[in-house]
Amino acid sequence: MNKELLFALAVFVAGILCLIKVYIDRKGEKLSGVVSGFVNNDGYDFPMIRFQYNGQELEARAANGGNKKTAKLVEGDRVDIIYRPGKAKYVNIVGDNHDIITAVVLTVGGLGLVILNLLR
Repeated sequence: MNKELLFALAVFVAGILCLIKVYIDRKGEKLSGVVSGFVNNDGYDFPMIRFQYNGQELEARAANGGNKKTAKLVEGDRVDIIYRPGKAKYVNIVGDNHDIITAVVLTVGGLGLVILNLLR
């Protein structure tokens, strides 16, 4: 197997793994929350979301930041989130599909590279 095909397969597998992660991340509880502030991580602003779960008030960082959806948010905005108690550090904002787009691009790009390598 040549290096180009191995690289193409690695990109394709990475895309599939990202799609699985996106699917699992969306399998939590849908709740309503409020943007309570922002935290900067590596130059990107991530919203902090305050919400209630099982009678407890919690706060967690949005999993994605620095994109068009999160850039429009301001403190006090209400947002729908997906919360997974097992991954309590982060929440996903409903409608923020940046991670889905990345996973699809990796998968389709990797598949395209695999096909191109097999056709040579």
